[in-house]
Amino acid sequence: MVAQPLLSDAVEEEAGRDFAKEYLLAYLDKKVEPHGQHGSVEGLVATSAFLALSDARTGNGVSEETWRGLDYAWGQLSEAGTWEEWLSCNWPPFESDLEFGPTLALVALGELREQFGVRSRDERAAEKMIHYLQAEDPDGLHRKVMRLWAGHYWPQLLTKVEASEWRREVLEAQAADGGWSMGDLAGEDWKRDGGEPQSAFSEAYATAFCAYVLGELSQESSRAVARARAWLVTNQLASGGWWTRSPRRDREHYISRAATSFALMVLARSSDEI
Repeated sequence: MVAQPLLSDAVEEEAGRDFAKEYLLAYLDKKVEPHGQHGSVEGLVATSAFLALSDARTGNGVSEETWRGLDYAWGQLSEAGTWEEWLSCNWPPFESDLEFGPTLALVALGELREQFGVRSRDERAAEKMIHYLQAEDPDGLHRKVMRLWAGHYWPQLLTKVEASEWRREVLEAQAADGGWSMGDLAGEDWKRDGGEPQSAFSEAYATAFCAYVLGELSQESSRAVARARAWLVTNQLASGGWWTRSPRRDREHYISRAATSFALMVLARSSDEI
């Protein structure tokens, strides 16, 4: 839903939105009771955030389902400014800490605010999440890049010194081949089953994620983004997607889906390369 509006495929875009709305409303309307990870707080909050991003990028207004999803999210948000029940089950970066949710929500709300404006309740929720993040030291480069992305829409989140220092760290971590590795992004708790460290070679998720966020921040990183784009073009699979080894175990490489979405968004900025 986040990448599709940039790729101009209205049929697939609407299919994704319909699926997300159906999933969200099934739980909000209590037609389906949460069970296990199905209907868990991170699933509903993330779906609401992706709907908000899709609304902002599609430009056709904010759907009723998006507002309902955001209202649910703020209702579950703790006074501290995070979702205490967010799964932290060693599936980085999405389910490994309580920080991913607030940064994702701030990015989504920021894009929505730029496009259509938001409500006072949304602004109050943003203040809570910003205070939560300001009180926590980011562990690892991935969390810093997420904060840089969120700070693009909420400048009060970061000091100028933090923004400059973290951007420098991202640029210095770029490898000679133009990519970034999962090891570059990892926090101390990013351990594969058995304690194996994250990969030290360039991979699609790390490269596309860093390149996309750097491209959002300013033109000053254009050379780094161009090198990353070249890496992505060279390392695209014959199937059309991009692969990244799972940061947890070698049975499910779900992160490859996020890698492909970020890669497409990077390449979509240059229409002659997509």
